[in-house]
Amino acid sequence: MAVVDVNGARLWYDEAGSGPAVLLLHGGLGDSGLWEPVLPFLAERFRTIRTDLRFFGKSTGPAVPWSWQDDALGVLDELGIERAALVGLSLGGKLALDIALAHPEQLWAVAGVAPGLGGHDGAAYTEEHEARYEAAEDKVEAMMEIDLEVWAPLGADERIRKLWRATPDANPLPDGVEPLDPPGAPAKERLGELAVPTLVVTAAHDPAGFREIGPLVASAAPDARHVELDSDHYLTLREPELLSRVLLEFLAAAAPEE
Repeated sequence: MAVVDVNGARLWYDEAGSGPAVLLLHGGLGDSGLWEPVLPFLAERFRTIRTDLRFFGKSTGPAVPWSWQDDALGVLDELGIERAALVGLSLGGKLALDIALAHPEQLWAVAGVAPGLGGHDGAAYTEEHEARYEAAEDKVEAMMEIDLEVWAPLGADERIRKLWRATPDANPLPDGVEPLDPPGAPAKERLGELAVPTLVVTAAHDPAGFREIGPLVASAAPDARHVELDSDHYLTLREPELLSRVLLEFLAAAAPEE
């Protein structure tokens, strides 16, 4: 199993293909397996790297606060990659935008697929969801069912449920062990500072607050485009070929000359 030691954590990764480097960051509803159907398409043109975020899948770390953003940069450093494109799904998209704002010199492009956005309340969960969770005896099972109602309205099969079980929500961390927020103003207030080519792909069946993010980024960032696809939050599993075409078109146009 390939791992790199980064900031006290052991982070799993794999890679395929050759060319300019692309680092895939998964979302909060699974580990790097969320990118499995897309990886072969991107690897035809790029050196495509996946990593499990700390505490997801096969990646581990000490029970102390940490920075997912610093971990992602640490993976690139450990692999000897000076510049890369970041392509993030959901939580990974939020992290990618944070990194693009803090370290644009290390990126040649950034893409968020149904991304979160620092400083933006997507308001995905309702008071009814919170009440059901609080009333449930099996908190983990209740959290999974609520998550799948919100993020997988087109249906959840066993693959989606297995991916969810690879998350810290399914394997709760000790109290107080939480990710650190990046320093400075949140990304939503700094979109005009994005200095690399940027793409946001919106899922048409996402909660309304998340559907607002693509137009926000596209209107505020200097070099950004927005695409909406007919899917729920599991874009990489529902529409891998269509999503790959959108990503490849964007990445090919932004890629540095070899």
